[in-house]
Amino acid sequence: MKPIRVGVVGLGMVAQIMHLPYLKDSEDFEIAAVCDVSRRLAERMAAHYGVPYACTNIDDMLEHGAVDAVFILTFNHCEIAKKAARAGKHIFCEKPVAFSVQEALEIKRAVDKAGTVFMIGYMKRYDQGFLMGLKHFRDMIKTRDVRMITVHDACFANDLAIRSMYRLIKCGDIPTEIITDGLDTMERRLRQAVGKDAPPHMISAYRLLLETGSHDVNVLRGAFGDPVRVLHTEIWPEGNWISTTLDYGGDLRCNLTVARTARNWPDEFITAYGLRNTVTVEFPNPFHKNAATVVRRTIMDGDATTDQTTKASHEEAFEAELRHFADCVRRGKTPLTSLDDGIADTKLMTAIVKAYRRK
Repeated sequence: MKPIRVGVVGLGMVAQIMHLPYLKDSEDFEIAAVCDVSRRLAERMAAHYGVPYACTNIDDMLEHGAVDAVFILTFNHCEIAKKAARAGKHIFCEKPVAFSVQEALEIKRAVDKAGTVFMIGYMKRYDQGFLMGLKHFRDMIKTRDVRMITVHDACFANDLAIRSMYRLIKCGDIPTEIITDGLDTMERRLRQAVGKDAPPHMISAYRLLLETGSHDVNVLRGAFGDPVRVLHTEIWPEGNWISTTLDYGGDLRCNLTVARTARNWPDEFITAYGLRNTVTVEFPNPFHKNAATVVRRTIMDGDATTDQTTKASHEEAFEAELRHFADCVRRGKTPLTSLDDGIADTKLMTAIVKAYRRK
């Protein structure tokens, strides 16, 4: 089958560690073009991966790059996504889809008009361990055995995680005005989401949700759907810790906490507590390729308690999501992690932060 020609926009950490190597190894894809605001980096990545076209501008790539799909691996996604959609390209977009709901809806209008596939890179939803845990969660929902949900993510500074694991290429030739413009755009969109007068620690906490907590919010929604409302949110003074309580109707609540710590190993899990079952999905360090997600299940039967621990697979979730994207492009399917999914996540993350303002 003919490979899907892709143009990769944004050649930083996630591109170098994950997407470029997996795209290169995949029979489903051919890297036809690379684009980055650093010309030297674009040229080095093109030479390393044997890519025929390198540029610094998305317009040039869309005009000359001969691509079927665009991988958006930058931090600011909106303008690139709209241009790619208007050019009739399928889109794979790293999380978060946008900084605000308004921004996400701008993307949706362009994608709906184009009728192309748009998928968000929530790789945890394709993780074999999570899929195993999901079956247990759904069994608990079916038997009405879920009494409490906990989502916990104590993450790390990226440089601590990768310093001794990978050698990232940075060329240092990005024009200062491009960096400044990108930061200004981000700040404007963040305040569009949570309020123009929001204090700095609220903006920091919202960024933490977007950058890291978006995975946790999406996993929670993928397993248990949308909450009825946000009951309460606490944000620590520097915005490096946010904790919220979500109402799932009746007596069911979810406690979600996301924190940026100094540790170099993540502590990330989702647990459903019941009277007959307790199920936990523990996610590994995402930078440790092929590390297995662990599923822990406690089964209560009268006075007997059985503990089960399972490592479902060492398959890399980043590769699994690429296969899903290829299948969606070829068959015109809506991805599991769709644009509408990302919009719902953005709405929930916005509501979580705004609940703090109600105090």
